[in-house]
Amino acid sequence: MRRDGHHTLAKAAFLIIVAACLFSVGYSGGADTPPDGANKIAEPLAGTAWDLVAFRADNGSIVAPLPGAEPLIIFGESGTLSGSAGCNLYSAPYRINGSTIAVEPIEGTEAHPAAMQDLVHQESRYQELLVAAASYKVEGDRLVLSGPSGKDLLVFERSDQPKSMPLLSTEWHLARYTTGGGSTVASPVPGTNVTLVFDDDGTLSGSAGCNAYSAPYRVNETGIAVERVIATKASCAEPAGIMEQEGAYLNLLRSAAGYRIVGDTLAVIDGNGRATLFYEAEG
Repeated sequence: MRRDGHHTLAKAAFLIIVAACLFSVGYSGGADTPPDGANKIAEPLAGTAWDLVAFRADNGSIVAPLPGAEPLIIFGESGTLSGSAGCNLYSAPYRINGSTIAVEPIEGTEAHPAAMQDLVHQESRYQELLVAAASYKVEGDRLVLSGPSGKDLLVFERSDQPKSMPLLSTEWHLARYTTGGGSTVASPVPGTNVTLVFDDDGTLSGSAGCNAYSAPYRVNETGIAVERVIATKASCAEPAGIMEQEGAYLNLLRSAAGYRIVGDTLAVIDGNGRATLFYEAEG
């Protein structure tokens, strides 16, 4: 498989997931109250991220994923894995015992370009193999998931991550947000710039695309609570869809309960553990 442009693809994949997310986290107190870690699962793969480089096709052969649509997997710190299946986001509980792994049924978004049946099939096959995995092994920068018979099902390479950006002192620019109750992921309306800045005085602020907004916030290591979002009252006619986007964005921000920073990407997570807003750091 060609490796040129790998950093670009990995960064793009992180942006869409990151996310997803997902590390099922929520707000659990004030800024000086750490999240309750009593039920935290310490997994050997926790905190690692991997890009798919090969998988077992329906006919039993080992093939490379579609260029530019390589699935990515992140093992969360609370027994949840998540990532991008190539187009859609997914997450699932997982358990590890020694060298064995068990992945429970996957939940994910269901958006597909109508003309990309190859991608639809790849995503379906990828998720099928992920749930079928029975064991794993790490060989240097490679992660191999195998089935009950010992045959390799999925082969990943470790995903490079840039240095994480700080939550404060960073201007975040909206790159993706969820729509349809979290079932799909959309890009901002072309020509709009939605921003978010966390100040150390407990106030966040930014542009929602048309109006400026601000709100008090409280944050701890992984949890966040946003209170009383206030926005100016201007109405913008252009570009088309800007006001609908602004309303959806502010509602998602109000529902924030947790966050994760992966590299230069910030994912905001709601109370159900779903990543709803994805930002990139300026520059």
